[in-house]
Amino acid sequence: MKRLCLLLLLGSCLAPVSFARENTEAATKSEEGAPTQLANELDQFVRDAIDGGLLTPTGEAEPEVEADVEEEMLPVGVRRRQAAPFPVEVDCDGPYPLDFGEFERFDRYQQIYTFQDNASGLPSETEPAGGIQLAKAYLALGLYSEAGMVLKSTPGPVAAAYRKVSSLMENRAAADVDYFRKLSECREEAGVWLGAALLANDQDEGVQTFNENLNGFRKLPFRLRADLTAMVVPQLDKRGERILPVKLLADFTPEQVNEASQLQFVKAVIDLSEGRPDADKSVRKFLSEPLFQEQALAVLMRHDKPLSGAHEEILLGELMKKFGQSGNDRELAASLQFALQELSGRSHYRPIMELSGMPALQNEAAQSEIRRQFINGLERDLASDNRLRNLAAIDALVSDRSILEEAPERSRLYRSGASLAVRFGLVSLTRVLMNREDADDAVIAELAGLEYRSGDFDAVSNWAQAYPNNGALNLLAAKSAIRKGDAVGLRVYEQRLALEAETILTLVELDAASNRWMVSETIYNAAAGLNDPVAKQRAERVFAMRQAARDLAKPARSRLAMAKVASVLNKPEPSSEQVTGGAH
Repeated sequence: MKRLCLLLLLGSCLAPVSFARENTEAATKSEEGAPTQLANELDQFVRDAIDGGLLTPTGEAEPEVEADVEEEMLPVGVRRRQAAPFPVEVDCDGPYPLDFGEFERFDRYQQIYTFQDNASGLPSETEPAGGIQLAKAYLALGLYSEAGMVLKSTPGPVAAAYRKVSSLMENRAAADVDYFRKLSECREEAGVWLGAALLANDQDEGVQTFNENLNGFRKLPFRLRADLTAMVVPQLDKRGERILPVKLLADFTPEQVNEASQLQFVKAVIDLSEGRPDADKSVRKFLSEPLFQEQALAVLMRHDKPLSGAHEEILLGELMKKFGQSGNDRELAASLQFALQELSGRSHYRPIMELSGMPALQNEAAQSEIRRQFINGLERDLASDNRLRNLAAIDALVSDRSILEEAPERSRLYRSGASLAVRFGLVSLTRVLMNREDADDAVIAELAGLEYRSGDFDAVSNWAQAYPNNGALNLLAAKSAIRKGDAVGLRVYEQRLALEAETILTLVELDAASNRWMVSETIYNAAAGLNDPVAKQRAERVFAMRQAARDLAKPARSRLAMAKVASVLNKPEPSSEQVTGGAH
């Protein structure tokens, strides 16, 4: 029977071939009309497809087609930004996604191997559920980065919840408060995570929210509780909370506190807030541990506990390296505040200017703190009686290119710096500061006086030309003209001067001292009319010198040597002039 079926099947396959050979001639004749018939049939097919909605006529393309064309027209190497692989969801109808009940006693890293083996042996259809279980195991052991990697591509509201917890506990970015608020609205148990997120984002509302959800906190696995405690207690200390931190620490046994460095840090913070002896020493120990360095610094600064000089130098050096390497703004906040306080307190402005340009600190919060500390230090040092601090502030003002650019205090600081610089005789630095901001008349006059004393008379004349109504500058310019012998310039400046007694005496006395006698008669006439006894005495002294100078300027009369007197007297026609001259 099988053989018969096979024969029939083989015959049916060979039959078309034989028919094709027999009808080759007929087919050749009919090929002439085949193209026309095929074109008609294809046209009818396309019309039917358009009517049925399977094809779209030309000119009515879908928007997606245009998007595809635009995608192809992008430059080489440029990719269009893709949407997230799945949306973040909050499922209020399903089971509570953040239930760690089965992991409550999960506290040893060796236990993770069991879950890794179980997850790798799951069939493909249960792989997402196995990934979530493995992520929960990682979270329970404090391995937050690993948990985030496991759930990176896992869709669904449950995976989203654990990803948010992982991100919160890593504390490298702002916590998603809105997500945890939505979750807690339909799941009361999520209140503990909302409180933690609020505190992590430095919001006072988190204190009450966390306090109201302590039961949910106590149900968490040991390591997750310990890390959460270490994260929120410094924030509670910052807000002056004393009872809630003690409640959180009381949830652990003394053995657990001694074994976990997080809890030891929390205990040190609580002891410091309660004013216990040597508590600050306990907190200082954590300055050498990168995990707690930021918070330890913040706590010590908050409680005004200074560091030793040697410790400050070492720590400051480490922090400066960190600022150049780390890109985590949240990690750098406390370190930045400490570094700026130390640098500003020591009048070390160059490192502060270096910090302002570091890529890791190019955010508004960091730049505002840098600007605040920089300005505070400048204001203190410019007003200080310590010349070293004065000079450090002047150097900082001259060297800075960006920190004070938008500061409202800019003008005042530059003017104060210019005033100090000119008093120290720093002409070039004064000019730099005055170019940054218009200086007041007093500083300009001081600088011109400094330039006059240094012999730069042309610079003084330039100031007088720039500020023709400044009396002090015009007096200096007149004195410079006397020194230079510039009679034309002197006349210009004399006309601008108010002829006060001291101004008049200054000009005539300098005229006498220089022996140029080029001051105008107008000034000398004014000097002659002075009535004050002291001023009159000074003026008379100048007039006496002036007359003596004029007498000396007359041609000298010839004098005869004693040996020639007799020969002159014996001449037949002696000259009365010569005799008279000889007598004199």
